[in-house]
Amino acid sequence: MFYGKYRHKIDSKGRVALPARLRTAGKGLGYTEFVLTRGIGGCIALFPANKFEEFINNFDASELSFEESLAFYREFASWAHFVAIDNQGRILLPSVLKEEAGIKDDVLILGVVDWIEIWNPDRYSAYTKSQKVDYDSGAMKFFGSLIRGRRAKTGGENPQERIS
Repeated sequence: MFYGKYRHKIDSKGRVALPARLRTAGKGLGYTEFVLTRGIGGCIALFPANKFEEFINNFDASELSFEESLAFYREFASWAHFVAIDNQGRILLPSVLKEEAGIKDDVLILGVVDWIEIWNPDRYSAYTKSQKVDYDSGAMKFFGSLIRGRRAKTGGENPQERIS
């Protein structure tokens, strides 16, 4: 799993260091190749190369018309670039993707569970402010599911959860 938020600089050759935690997904897996493509909202999305095809094969396009599916696949695949991590933990960001994402000197790198996103920090800030989806709404459902799952495992209410 990929998680965390990191700020890094792009070097003069267009390379950025991926945090060690993201290169290993926290489990010592040691990813050495990634696929970069256009993400959502103006970012670059990174997928471990060995899982990229699996993600594509598991994509359920049933809610899209044929034309929408074709348009999506064309765009998604045509932006894709395979990149290897060098000895210093860096990847080269293709100039076409940097341009599309508005990336110049600094980047914000986000772990998003199954993938990684690379953002222009100002663009990410503007994107999050423009979203109509409220973090707390999702967080209430997430934390609520944890509590319900705990109760299900223990067979009911935990007396320590009661508020007097």
